[in-house]
Amino acid sequence: PKYASTQSPRPAVLYCHAAGSYGIELIDPYAGQGVFMQRIAALGHNCYSAAHAGPQAWGNAACLSEMTASYNTLQALPGTKPGKVALIGASMGGLSAMNWAAANPTKVACIVMTIPVINVTDIKGNDRLGYGAYINSAYGGSWTEGQYGANHNPQTMASAGKLNGIPMLIFYGLSDQLCMPAEALTLKAKLGANVTLVPLQGGHIVETYDEVNHDMIVDFIETHAA
Repeated sequence: PKYASTQSPRPAVLYCHAAGSYGIELIDPYAGQGVFMQRIAALGHNCYSAAHAGPQAWGNAACLSEMTASYNTLQALPGTKPGKVALIGASMGGLSAMNWAAANPTKVACIVMTIPVINVTDIKGNDRLGYGAYINSAYGGSWTEGQYGANHNPQTMASAGKLNGIPMLIFYGLSDQLCMPAEALTLKAKLGANVTLVPLQGGHIVETYDEVNHDMIVDFIETHAA
């Protein structure tokens, strides 16, 4: 084996679910997500997935509070190395991961994301794929950049330096009509070498996960969550 799977304790992995989900991805075989998480677990990482304030939380305060509870649960498990966790986020889960990381930078080893939400204001302002209403609902009825951007919009937080130093592996869709490809490129320009971008041919659909290179993710987590 390439990795020391018998090493213990090991950093934990926290999964952040996509919109419309209740955090079942760790056991969901669709697009190979369950198989991938089993690979991570087999290397000795405790893995956890929870609802995190429900299917349309969009990285709001309630979501971040529940992520903290998940972090604490992982830290208390036998075999978890105390301290930093690796975050894995899909779509809206990428937003949740980045928002929590910005609020808890000393607790995050790295973030892996697939077709992540990077600019909430763009999605809400342009009502991309009809998600504007969900974002408004998650933020008390109306999202505004001025009220929420500083703590809940990754693009804004990156400009302010709140995501500096956190290694990120981002798989983004070249034909994504929700999380526009330009947002990934802009985030990379702001955060530099800490961000590794991997383009995928797909759009904002679950089938795009089939294009993700699982070996690359395993290598990334093993490198940064040692």
